Amino acid sequence: MRGLSSSDVKSKKSLIYPIAIAGIVGLSLLSGKDNLSTDGLCPILPIKAPVSFLKDNSTVLSILHDKEFREKSAEKLAKAVQVDTVVFDSPPEPDENPEYWTKFLKFHQYLRDTFPTVHSTLKLDKVNTYGLVFTWEGTNPDLKPIMLTAHQDVVPVQQDSLGKWTHPPFEGYYDGEYLFGRGSCDCKNVLTAIMESLELLIAQDFKPERTVIAAFGMDEESGGLVGARHIGEFLEERYGVDGIYAIIDEGFPFSLEPQSGVFMATPLVSEKGMATIKSQLQTPGGHSSMPPDHTSIGMISELVYLLENNPFEPLLTSKNPTLNMLQCVATHFGDKLPPSYREAILKADYDTKSNQIVVDALQKDVATRYFIRTSQAVDIIKGGEKANALPEAVTLTVNHRIALESSIKEIVDRFMKYAKIVAVKYNLGLNLEGTPVIDSEGKFGILDVTLDGSKLEPVEPSPSDDTVWEYLAGVSRHLMHDLIKPDLEYDFVVTPMVMQANTDTARYHHLTKSIFRYSPSLGQMINFHSIDERLEFDAHLHLIAFFFEYLQTIDTPDAENQKL
Repeated sequence: MRGLSSSDVKSKKSLIYPIAIAGIVGLSLLSGKDNLSTDGLCPILPIKAPVSFLKDNSTVLSILHDKEFREKSAEKLAKAVQVDTVVFDSPPEPDENPEYWTKFLKFHQYLRDTFPTVHSTLKLDKVNTYGLVFTWEGTNPDLKPIMLTAHQDVVPVQQDSLGKWTHPPFEGYYDGEYLFGRGSCDCKNVLTAIMESLELLIAQDFKPERTVIAAFGMDEESGGLVGARHIGEFLEERYGVDGIYAIIDEGFPFSLEPQSGVFMATPLVSEKGMATIKSQLQTPGGHSSMPPDHTSIGMISELVYLLENNPFEPLLTSKNPTLNMLQCVATHFGDKLPPSYREAILKADYDTKSNQIVVDALQKDVATRYFIRTSQAVDIIKGGEKANALPEAVTLTVNHRIALESSIKEIVDRFMKYAKIVAVKYNLGLNLEGTPVIDSEGKFGILDVTLDGSKLEPVEPSPSDDTVWEYLAGVSRHLMHDLIKPDLEYDFVVTPMVMQANTDTARYHHLTKSIFRYSPSLGQMINFHSIDERLEFDAHLHLIAFFFEYLQTIDTPDAENQKL
């Protein structure tokens, strides 16, 4: 998963930050009434379990409770972590630099050794050499295939942080409760859970009606252009546009909402967009004893100042699943919220004052504000080589995660507005993607602005009012109520949510309208992309159990999609 830093999310245990803000003090009552209708808001969908669960549930129970299974599963994930599959930014195509990718051969051998029956039963296609597509052909060609996906690659470990790890990052240490290591949360856990569930189904002589696809890219952490993009093209050629039933990729687990104290599931049904804007300012060099009033570093710093002091405005609309999630809580657990805040949430999609109350609440915490606002992060600035030499070139890189209601064009236009202010003030030429905006002839320097090639527009939310969603939610509720917490005293709610980062699904939008970034499980995923990345192992077993039950439950024409 790319785009969320460890400072943004140290733990994936509690995803639903917005409701925590409900406890803020000083919200005024809007009308003093609490009789707002919640008809039709956030329906509780029926539990769905496979027929096998009623006949013989011994396998799924052993996944969750058998000590021997737990130890073997931990060993499988540990061995996956032990294989270094680090990728860096802008990886080359395999035919351009074969040596860069040879480390993945060892990972593929690990998969063959660890999951032999998947390899002997499913068809394996290698896409762009190192991308893996396993296909378990179904007996009913009229049913669209289900696609489970994860990525093989992991982010690098900073060398100067090695001494801060409790256990070496590629050791795969398991202490009986947590499994440590790079990729334990992001996302070799998902990959091995998919493979383990397939092995278990094969062992039970399961013969799917619906084709099952397991697709694993190898450069998700750098944008998916080498892996997932090619996999998407490969699968489109085979199944056509919108030829897939649904895609489930890595995402967040079940959450304990801190204010109300209730568990919820939030499949991520859309992604914010992404745009990285790079600027290079070139000015005359010279000796530091005779500097101009403003060096290139000073000028580019003023651009940073303008950008950071003019943040994007928040916007909460019905287009954003955040509103749906908030209204789910207000509908089903409203007694745990201040009455005024509950009322504001329920009226936020049509009442301006109510909407502003909710927006203001969300903006109070960095963990919640970017659900409804474009973010900008000044990530890289480089310039200068020596203390007594004026910098001749300075580069600035700003990353944006684009709100669902916005666009790449809006981001670029705003950036250029402030770049033009700096250019005019300091007599600079200004180019956008090589095209002059302010002519550079006779100017002190030139500011070149370019857009990184891995840009992504915001993603329209997947439907949450159709059969595909009904089965996803129903099996999620089965996992929670029947298997993880059978003594839960309230209805487990499943509600859509927006993802602030991006995954390989950005390369699969043409394959299906139903894409869910979702790892249904209950447990902590701590410090992904950071020191001591580790997974509470119960969560891994829950994920295996989900895939095992889900693939069986949707294996019927009754699950084919239609609007509810």
